[in-house]
Parts: sequence; C-alpha cells; structure tokens
Amino acid sequence: MLRIEIDLFSGRPNPVWIITDGAESKQFLGAVADAPGAIAKPGAGFTGLGFREVRVELLADDEPRSKRPPKEFALASTAVKDLQASGALARHLIEAMPLRSRVQLVEHGITPLTSKLRSGILERLTRYLKDPPRPRRPKPPPPANPLRTTVNDDKCANCQYEVSQFNPGFWNIPTVQPYNNCYNYARNWRTNTFAQPGRAHGAQTSTMACGTVTTAAMADGLRKRCNCLPQTEYPRRLMALVIDPGFDYHWYRHQRGGFWGHKPGGTAARNVDNSGVVITNPETCDRGGYTDFCDYFYAGLSVVIN
Repeated sequence: MLRIEIDLFSGRPNPVWIITDGAESKQFLGAVADAPGAIAKPGAGFTGLGFREVRVELLADDEPRSKRPPKEFALASTAVKDLQASGALARHLIEAMPLRSRVQLVEHGITPLTSKLRSGILERLTRYLKDPPRPRRPKPPPPANPLRTTVNDDKCANCQYEVSQFNPGFWNIPTVQPYNNCYNYARNWRTNTFAQPGRAHGAQTSTMACGTVTTAAMADGLRKRCNCLPQTEYPRRLMALVIDPGFDYHWYRHQRGGFWGHKPGGTAARNVDNSGVVITNPETCDRGGYTDFCDYFYAGLSVVIN
C-alpha cells in the first residue's frame, strides 16, 4: 500500500489518499526506480506558498519489491535532479486521484478528493514545472529573545497590540511542525490539530474566499483591525489573511522588528516570502497563487482555536 500526499496547502489539510492495489503499487514503484534523479527526500526542496511536492510513503514493511525506492520519498520537488521526469510521475498520480477514496481518511472531511480539486492541482503543477520556484537563500534569524513588546498601531488611533521576537525553533521540530499550520502560527497557539478557522465554535467553512474565512475566524473571536482590543486581552496579535481563490487560505503574524512571520502548512515557520525576501508588507510580498489580500485582524487572549 502507498500513501500519497500532495504538499500544497497552507491552511486546510493537504490532499491525501491510499493506493491499496498491490499490482498498481508495484508498477508505480518500478517506474520510479527506472527514473534516476526523479526522487528526493521529502521537504528538501521548495517550502514556500503553493505547490511544493508529492510525497509517497510505503505503509507496509513486508511488501515484495524487486526494485527498491526508499520507503518515503518526494516527487516534483525542486530538490530532484530531473524535475521533468519527476513531474511526469507526480502528474500520473494526481490524474489518477480517486474522486471517492476507498479508504476514508480524516483529511477528506475538509479536503474531499473532487474533480475540481484535481483540476486545480494539475493547473498549479503545470505552472510549477514550467517555471520552478527559485527563492533566494534567507538570512539566518536573529538570536532568540522571548520578550514581547507592546506597540501602537500606526494605522489605528488608540489601538495597541503585542509583537514578539521571531522564534521559528519553537515550531520547526518534528513533533510540532507537521501538526500546526499558518492559523496556529498567526494566532501563536500550538494546538497540534492543524487548526481551522471557526472549527472550535462550529463555524468552519469549506469555501475558500475572503468573506467566508473571515466569518469563520471572527467566530473564534478575531476582530477587524482598528476595532481595538483592551489591555485585558493581552497578549494581542496582528494577523493578516490572504486567499488562493476557491483553493486555500493563509495567515501571517506581525513580528517584533517590523517584519511578518508565517508557516505554510506543515512546513517550517519563516519570515520570508516565496522569493526569499523578508516580509515587510503582506499585501505586496510574493505570495504565489494567494492573490487575494483580505484584511488585517487582531487576536486577543480570548481567541480560542482548534
């Protein structure tokens, strides 16, 4: 059996399914073994917003294999030596993505495997293979400092919020990183549940648009910027929401030092955009396919997410 995951989203769970047919699994692994340079270690390539890679994992330890790719590998990663061959293998998997999975997974509740989703993924894969992302190497983060600072919001009279030192090490460890997403990071609350706007209050949405995600997040207690939070809501965060229309959402958090941090899905937290440039303005930074800038929000102590 093979577990297939398309590492693509930032907010909602990635598309994932299981191939249970032994002959199909064996044939596919043989094709992978016959394509030198087509695989890479998962997470070794591009980790920004948008399509990143297709991950393949063997689920049984006793499956007969005449040719032996690793038990876990990535396709269509910018870390592979032959991106076009790797992309063709990834496309084969995506095109065969089942419209109804035989094995029902918890992720399917938020990310059902529909033909519309498959079309959107193939469109993004085509753009990705035609013009692979080549972000500049980011500068190392500044030394850690756990202190928070209260700042005046220069866009809103009388409003204040807290900024904290950029601390990616808190998020980028194996027991934390895969289980927390952009919403967790922006709220600065590690739930290990891949938190979804509105889920904690029965208001989660599957429609990826500014209005619907905003409504869901405000059910958790977020306020629009300039609707000031009192000191009793300390510590207060400034967050920004963007949308890949009809596909996904993404959040940023304002950090100490004037820049913005974020965490695309289960990847590492960082303070740079898709071009490797430190984010000083989430409205104008390189966001890949997340073209719709929605709004800024405050999140105070009483905001509960899950």
